[in-house]
This record gives sequence, structure tokens and C-alpha cells, in this order.
Amino acid sequence: MSAAYPDARAWAQDQSLANVPTLARLEAFAFQAHPEIVESFGAEGRSLAPFLRRPRRSPTRLLRNALMLLTAIVVLVAPILGVAIYADAPPYLAPTAEPVAAPIAVPISSISFAVAALTQAVACVVWLRSGARRSIPLLTGAAATAVLAGFASVGLPRVAARDGFELGGWIVPVWVALVVATAVALALVMRLGVRPPANADAGPDPAPIASTVSDREHARMLVRRLPADERRLLQQDRDDALRILAARGLLDDDEVQRALAADLGTLFTLDPIRTPAP
Repeated sequence: MSAAYPDARAWAQDQSLANVPTLARLEAFAFQAHPEIVESFGAEGRSLAPFLRRPRRSPTRLLRNALMLLTAIVVLVAPILGVAIYADAPPYLAPTAEPVAAPIAVPISSISFAVAALTQAVACVVWLRSGARRSIPLLTGAAATAVLAGFASVGLPRVAARDGFELGGWIVPVWVALVVATAVALALVMRLGVRPPANADAGPDPAPIASTVSDREHARMLVRRLPADERRLLQQDRDDALRILAARGLLDDDEVQRALAADLGTLFTLDPIRTPAP
């Protein structure tokens, strides 16, 4: 099932004249914001609900994913650069290279750890606002930053002394990164036992319903829990889609009248008497 259609009307308008569309699928598109209700639409509803629960690739989500990837890169690269710039990385990469002089290495290392500290702080705020749940990637980044900042807090003064460079306040961002990353790592360790709930984006689960009720009554009970205004809009979307199918010759008069008279959320019960699309 594709979520390319914003509602049932758009789905009905796009149906091929060679198909016999299933009514359960029509109503599923009307209820696509409520996969827990779609799941009650018989066998087809149960097969469609998992696709509706998948996060959609909205521009906002894509932007958020891009920012998360950028943050991960900064968290990884900044502290590594902060240590590599003053250490023996250049000679290892190019045997003829000399270690970077302190007047260049110290400021670059200091700025790298300032960026690392800021990134860790921002990541921590986002983590707290998202529920402060277990996050192994964030813990790994915080722990690595803390370790590398610890190395730099010892190594940077030595490099400055070696070249006679006045260290001054350049060491402060390293200490800040060490403190921030350590604090974030400890907070994350304390939350290791907290796992995200399954289907966290799917909304709260409906209250239990007795297993003895029929699929039709189950669906009706779930639909009745929705606000009246939302039910009215869903009904309008569903009925408009039925009329579109009828106008395009995909439903005959008896089928459309029977479907329009059916309770909201129960169209799937009419499909067995129709010939489904292959």
C-alpha cells in the first residue's frame, strides 16, 4: 500500500478502470491517520496497517534526519581532529610530514573541542526533549568525546610547552568538552534500561476490547471513540470516494447505495460479496 494519496477521494480518482477496488482499501485511505482502526478492517486491514505505521518521508522528517546525520558527523569528527592535529597523525599519514606546530595545532584543537562541546550540549537537549530514553549512538559519541578531551587536556599543554607557545585560554574549551561529554555519558548510562515503546509513533493503543465481539462491532467501537467532528470528516471523505468510484463506473448503483448506508468503518464487511481485484 502506498501512502501517496492524502485521502480516500484521491485514491478513488486514481483507480484504474480495469480494477475492481476493494472497499476495505478505500476506507483504509480515509482512516490512514489511525492505523489501529485500519487494523480492525478484516484481513486486508491487518495487512495494510503495518504500512500505515511506517514513518512518512515528509520534508520535515528528511530535514530532521539530515540534521541528525550532520550532528553525528560533527560529534565524531570534531574531537578526533582536536587530538589528531597536535599528535603524530601527520607523520603517520605522510612520512615526510612534520608534526603541526603549536601556534597552529593548539587553536585548531581548541576550536574543535569547542564545537564538540556545543554539539554534545545540543544533542543532550534534544535527547531530553524526546523523552530521555536509551540511546546507544549518543552514548558512544559522548564517551568517545570525553576520552579524547581527556587526552587533549594532557597532550595540548605538552605540545604548547614543546614549542614555547602560550597556552592561555585555549585549554578551556577542552575542559568544557570533557565536563559536558562526561555528564552526558553518565546521564545516558543511567537510562540504558529505558527502551522506546514499540510503535511509538503509532499513538496510544486502544483500550482492550472483548475478544468475543465480531470484526464489524470491533471496528464500530474503535470508530465511535473518535471525536464527532473527525468522524464527520472521515464519513464525508469515505462517501465522496464511493461516489467517485460510482461516477467512474467502478461501482454499480446497488453497491454504492449499500456502501453509503454502511456504518463508518464497516465497508470491509461488504467486500466478500464483490469480486476483488487480482
